[in-house]
Amino acid sequence: MPLGTQERRELRNLLRQYRAAHTWSVLPSGTGKALEAWVMMRMAGAASAHGWTVRLHGGDGNPLPSGADFLFRTQPGPIKEASIAAVGYIALTAPTITPTSSPTGATASASDTFELHGGVQWRGRSGARHECDISLLPADVGIAIRGTTGGGYPRGLPIVAIECKDKTSDAPPDEMRQTLARLFDLACIQQSWDGAPHRIFDEAGVAGWGGRVPQYRPFFAAGQFAIVRASGFGLGASQLGHHYNIARHSDVYQRPTSFSMRDLLGRFTQVLDALT
Repeated sequence: MPLGTQERRELRNLLRQYRAAHTWSVLPSGTGKALEAWVMMRMAGAASAHGWTVRLHGGDGNPLPSGADFLFRTQPGPIKEASIAAVGYIALTAPTITPTSSPTGATASASDTFELHGGVQWRGRSGARHECDISLLPADVGIAIRGTTGGGYPRGLPIVAIECKDKTSDAPPDEMRQTLARLFDLACIQQSWDGAPHRIFDEAGVAGWGGRVPQYRPFFAAGQFAIVRASGFGLGASQLGHHYNIARHSDVYQRPTSFSMRDLLGRFTQVLDALT
C-alpha cells in the first residue's frame, strides 16, 4: 500500500520545518520506505513539540545545511564512518541542553542527546544482523561508531525499535515471532567481548549504556518496541505482542486522525521523558 498523498505532503512539510530539501523527488519511493520515513519524521515532530531540540544531521555527523537533501536509507546497513555521502539521522537533544557539533556528531553533553535512525542493522548476541526500520540509540554509541574506520553495527537493545509494515493483510503470528526473536537476540546481558559500544543490562560505563534489569519482559516494557501497520493484526500476533510488551499500531493511514499514530507518538514522548 503506497503512502497516500496526504501523508506524502505531511512528510514534505516536516522536511521543510527542519530546513531540508522537500521536493517530491527527495522522498523515498522503495517498498515500505516511504512509510518508514513518514513515521520517523512524525516521531521527530512529536519530540520537537514536546520541547526537545530536533536537528537533521548528515552522515558526517554535522547538522544538515539549509536546503540540503536529507538522505533516507534505501537499504538496510550499518552506521557508516563519518562521511557526507553516508545516510543521515535525526539528533534529539533534551530540553535545556544546547547542542554543539563536531565532525563525528559529538555534543557538549552527548549523554543528553539521542539519535533516531532509519534502516540500521544491529548486531545480536548470536552475531546475526537485524534491521530495525526505526531505532533510537544514545549519541555516545553513534559518535563512537562514526569515529571508527569503516563504521559498524550497534549492539544491544535499542531504546526504541519500530517495525513498519506497509501491507494490506492482517499481521500473522509469525510476524510477531520474528520481532520477538530479534529483540531477544539484541538484548545484551553482559559486556561485549571486544569492548564495542553497546547497550547492556548492566550499569552505564565506558563500553556500555543502560541499567540493570533482571528479566526480559520488564526490559522490553521500559523502552518502546512496536509494529506499525497499514492494516491490522491477527489474534495470535496480538496475543504475543501483548504478553511481551510489543505494541501494535494498526491502520495508521486512518483519517482524519489516527488513534494508532497518536498512541505511538504519545509513548515515544514518554520514553524520551524517562531518559532525562
